[in-house]
Amino acid sequence: MTPESLAFLKSLLDTPGPSAFEAAPARVWRAEAERFADTVRADVAGNSFATLNGDGRPRVMFAGHIDEIGVMVSHIDDDGFLSFDTIGGWDHQVFVGQRVRLLGRGGPVAGVVGKRAIHLMDKDDREKVSKVEDLWIDIGAISRAEAERQLRIGDPGVLGGGVLEFPNGRLVSRCIDNRIGAFVVLEALRLLAADAPRIAASVTAVATTREEIAATGGGARSSAAALEPD
Repeated sequence: MTPESLAFLKSLLDTPGPSAFEAAPARVWRAEAERFADTVRADVAGNSFATLNGDGRPRVMFAGHIDEIGVMVSHIDDDGFLSFDTIGGWDHQVFVGQRVRLLGRGGPVAGVVGKRAIHLMDKDDREKVSKVEDLWIDIGAISRAEAERQLRIGDPGVLGGGVLEFPNGRLVSRCIDNRIGAFVVLEALRLLAADAPRIAASVTAVATTREEIAATGGGARSSAAALEPD
């Protein structure tokens, strides 16, 4: 992987974009595509398209979804603690103690997921998997009014923490699923663009939306229906 591609991947992974709130990483993806694709566009569902040789045939489509699982503020109590629901499919055991990045109106708000202290639980409760409804997010607010100045019910969020680089070319990120897919399809297009005179086909890379919350295909289905690849 080139340093240029690695920088793009890390930027894509660091940008929060839970399902139905994918606009920010989609902008990063399209900005990179503008450097080499013939045409770049987005549709009303938030899917992003980058095309080479638009008049060519056959018509080929590469797709990877750009959304990630996340959380959503569902209640703010009198002490400023936030209840939350999940966006997409989660293993609830991973939540306790996690830092989160909530996407408020004025910008990101840091928080941490808490639960009832272990010394206040009976033995049976200690051995149970925590339920989301028994957890909360602490943003440091001491009242509902203070919390509501930063966040509102319905605001989304993701786990905190940036990309970690491990030895042997490995990366750790909260949203490898499937931001890496959106990266790969655009990298494939980048390589094809370097050899564009030899390409007869029309090739489109698509960063699709709403995969984590859609049982019927989400943005992959709607973008394929619009593009009609061969």
